[in-house]
Amino acid sequence: MSDRNRNLAIGAILGLAVVVFAVWFLIFRDTAPPEASLEDALGSVSSTTFEAGSAGGSLDGTWTVDTTVGNGVLDDGSYVGYRVQEELATIGAKTAVGRTPALTGSFSFSGTTLTAGEIVADVTQLTSDDSRRDGAIRRQALETGTFGEASFTLTAPVDLGATPAADESFTADATGELTLHGVTRTVTVPINGQLVGDTVVVVGRLEIAFADYDIDKPTAGIVLSVDEVGEMEFQLFLTRS
Repeated sequence: MSDRNRNLAIGAILGLAVVVFAVWFLIFRDTAPPEASLEDALGSVSSTTFEAGSAGGSLDGTWTVDTTVGNGVLDDGSYVGYRVQEELATIGAKTAVGRTPALTGSFSFSGTTLTAGEIVADVTQLTSDDSRRDGAIRRQALETGTFGEASFTLTAPVDLGATPAADESFTADATGELTLHGVTRTVTVPINGQLVGDTVVVVGRLEIAFADYDIDKPTAGIVLSVDEVGEMEFQLFLTRS
């Protein structure tokens, strides 16, 4: 093979490799953010807050959802969202994740007990990595154009067991009423949290069977299938009122 032909062959192989990588990166690569976790959430709290919390402290009082943490970056701030597996034509399996930072809520503590709590999410602002999906759920599935809010209200006190110490996380089960798609169900949500300086960081996930909330799976030419069960996830930063 002549040098010219060899160079042309090498160039063609490199060009094909670039095209394959671009297709994978832009289409087939799963761009879903990682699941909500306490470790990741703690990374959104500033180092000065960590230093202020070195001695731990009491939770007594009322704490409200702080939407300023994260400097406006959705995955770094307070959010509520969904996670569901879908199968798309020409693309294959994909994890669909949508999150809304539009939250209000407050939680009350007395000693080591969470005595009351409520959070309300504006689901019309759910955002994923595909604007077509975001537009579709306004009319299908969650039908956010009709059911614009989702909420959770605590119905039983939650005993944390002890006052959180510095750099120590807590786990608990929070029982309450979840309203989604206009349907209210009693659920128990596992939560994981930590007091860091003047901020309480709380994350949690809950499996949701769509049929329990009268949610029909979306239909579209590109959507081959969607799981019957999804996941609600949340990341909250609470500051004292």
